[in-house]
Amino acid sequence: MHEVRAVVVKAQNAPATLETILVPDPGPGEALVDVLTCGVCQTDLHYKVGAVGDDYPYLLGHEASGVVSAVGEGVTEVAVGDKVILNWRAVCGECRACRKGEPWYCFATHNATTKMT
Repeated sequence: MHEVRAVVVKAQNAPATLETILVPDPGPGEALVDVLTCGVCQTDLHYKVGAVGDDYPYLLGHEASGVVSAVGEGVTEVAVGDKVILNWRAVCGECRACRKGEPWYCFATHNATTKMT
């Protein structure tokens, strides 16, 4: 388990708060990233005001960069110490863009088998 600081909104239109949360060790196919930079953007505002859903609490700040600090079993595309930029949504790994090595253009992010958490 890892203790990290996070920007969280607990209810519709509630103020965002800086909190300590627990993040588990990475499981199979997962990587843990120490976030170095992070932005809270317009999309996060949509979560805060309830325009995206009402499954609170929400962890804000999906636009981030950092360094891989741990990897789970079977992870081969990144290693501890790699600098990474986090995508705003998990990629499918199978569409034309992903197969081309351009996952930032993923056409099927809703079909990703592993969701970002």
